Amino acid sequence: MKVPNTKENAARCNCGVCPTYIKGDTGFFCSVGKSLQSVKKQGCVCGDCKNFTEFNLKDGYFCISGTAN
Repeated sequence: MKVPNTKENAARCNCGVCPTYIKGDTGFFCSVGKSLQSVKKQGCVCGDCKNFTEFNLKDGYFCISGTAN
């Protein structure tokens, strides 16, 4: 399920604590799409995010794959 791009959902985003996250990037990738940076997988915390649970998301690494469907 797509994650609505709302302030509430963005506030729950945990991209900023992810080991793969690039400091200064946008974050909230499950909603806004993949990073414009060249991202190297270093671990994923998408499964720990409240948005992941609430919207029944699958997989992870939305910073690489883009928005959740």
